[in-house]
Amino acid sequence: MNSKNHSIPTLCIDTISSVSGITVVTLQLSYYTPLNPKMASEGIIETIDQTLKKASLSISDLKSVVVIKGPGSFTGLRVGISVANQFAHQLKIPIFGLKTHEWWGLRSEETQAIYLQSMNRAEVYLANADGPQILSLEKLTDFPPSKWFGELKFDHSEKLPPHFQALEQLHSIKGTWEKAIRLYSEKLIPQNIYALVEPFYGKEPNITKAKKVMGLNVKG
Repeated sequence: MNSKNHSIPTLCIDTISSVSGITVVTLQLSYYTPLNPKMASEGIIETIDQTLKKASLSISDLKSVVVIKGPGSFTGLRVGISVANQFAHQLKIPIFGLKTHEWWGLRSEETQAIYLQSMNRAEVYLANADGPQILSLEKLTDFPPSKWFGELKFDHSEKLPPHFQALEQLHSIKGTWEKAIRLYSEKLIPQNIYALVEPFYGKEPNITKAKKVMGLNVKG
């Protein structure tokens, strides 16, 4: 890591992917602790504490926060973004939100790969060089032979056209977050401390019931 990077140590929060967890990126090493996205609201603060202890750091040592902001499950997104914003606000440090496909795009050097994510029974979220879109599974037959990675449910991956090939060589979680900090370091500067992150759903969710706002108390 660049020793001139003043955004480090950085707290990295992922509460929605299949490899969700808390990562702390420092100048020397990075530290990752897995997190169960289905229980994120119960375990995220404890997981952050555990990861900071691995890095021999305290909360007050953090210089910036990065969070995956979606698309993803509604609950997972709200938990992760609420915690990330709370840390950034109370510590007065900059925060930046990565879309899910942007983070996954850093896991490979394959620039032509397609990112796929299940959205509902009939639709997937697709991102490639032309940008993101939501389309039906049947529409994938219109694409040329492609390499893909992402977050597809089993029944969706089983229905992929035969000319879609899964990427197998991916960077480690810690390596991916380190790459993200390097690439987006200009976003993690002091004047951005009030630019809190909003969730990105890919499309507006169908919500009929009010959600309870999670109260947090961040202590240094």
